[in-house]
Amino acid sequence: MKPLHHLSPGEKAFIVDMRNSKLCEKLFELGVFPGDLVVMKENDSTNNSIVVTINDHTFNIYRQAAETIITKVVSFEISLN
Repeated sequence: MKPLHHLSPGEKAFIVDMRNSKLCEKLFELGVFPGDLVVMKENDSTNNSIVVTINDHTFNIYRQAAETIITKVVSFEISLN
């Protein structure tokens, strides 16, 4: 498991825990919950924020807030199509 801000662009992970109650409340209002799949879009350490896609919505999250979101990286994908 690792914090959201440690994911590389293109990497996918499931949200395991949200340790910032204020951010957690805001994400719940936006329909984001533990267990949701996150896809890292942009993670440049020189910027103060990251860009992720969750539930087909794109979010720009401050790096400090992303440190409080714990994820479990997806190690494989299965497609039944």
